[in-house]
Amino acid sequence: MSFELFMQIYQQIQNVLSNNTFQDYGIIGLFLNSFLSSTAIPLPTEILTSALLIGGENQILIGIALVLGSAIGGVLNYFIGFGGNTLITKFKKKKDQKETKQKNRDRKLLEKFGWSAVFFASWIPVIGDFILISAGAKKMKFIKFLVFMVTGKTFKTIAVVYGLGLIF
Repeated sequence: MSFELFMQIYQQIQNVLSNNTFQDYGIIGLFLNSFLSSTAIPLPTEILTSALLIGGENQILIGIALVLGSAIGGVLNYFIGFGGNTLITKFKKKKDQKETKQKNRDRKLLEKFGWSAVFFASWIPVIGDFILISAGAKKMKFIKFLVFMVTGKTFKTIAVVYGLGLIF
């Protein structure tokens, strides 16, 4: 992906955020924001979470939307990694060296920290998403992956919603 294309996509994302698109849909918007942000698209969920808390939305509903959206996005990342290796080799013969270095870095993190890397992946913006993709590429056991990933995302959600709830 070229830098110009990345900047165009980033600008479009900023336009969506500045137009309050997600906020207009409340909890459903938060679910979509959470889902997209957990698929390597750097969308902050904390801004919308704060806006909904200020607006008096139920903390439990906010937490459920965040966990479900990010968990579904995490599962999507896993399956991208699980089936992505064969797709990439079919459609892309020449690998980009920078991309290969990032994948190797993510796999090293996964090998070094194992299941705890999956647990803490939700706390690490963007890189955490690539860790989940690497878990799929390594063909880690799905049920165990799901338990560690959902548990990590749940703990992060509780910390964020409770912490922001204390402020607002």
